[in-house]
Amino acid sequence: MLLNGREIEFKDQAPVIINDRTLVPVRAIFEALGADVSWLPESMKVVANTASVNVTMTIGQNDYFVNGEKRTLDVPAQIMNDRTMVPARAAAEAFGCSVGWDDASKTVIING
Repeated sequence: MLLNGREIEFKDQAPVIINDRTLVPVRAIFEALGADVSWLPESMKVVANTASVNVTMTIGQNDYFVNGEKRTLDVPAQIMNDRTMVPARAAAEAFGCSVGWDDASKTVIING
């Protein structure tokens, strides 16, 4: 996965493809996008914030919120190997990035 031409490193859990969607560890993708990330275990929510964007995703739910606006995930956020995984496209687009796919290298390309 590339963000503005630089590879995002996923140390503990590699990206996974489910239903043609690439899921990535939430902390790695949101921090790479410049957000502060919080995990709320009692409500099973992930919250990511920058100065201008607030994103909330809940484990097992297709709905998520960007600055209070409801959006829908194709694949819900989920826990794999003790890591919260979210669709890369939704995570990047929540912060105003464009997302592409290089089929030859099987690489998600994020710009923004």
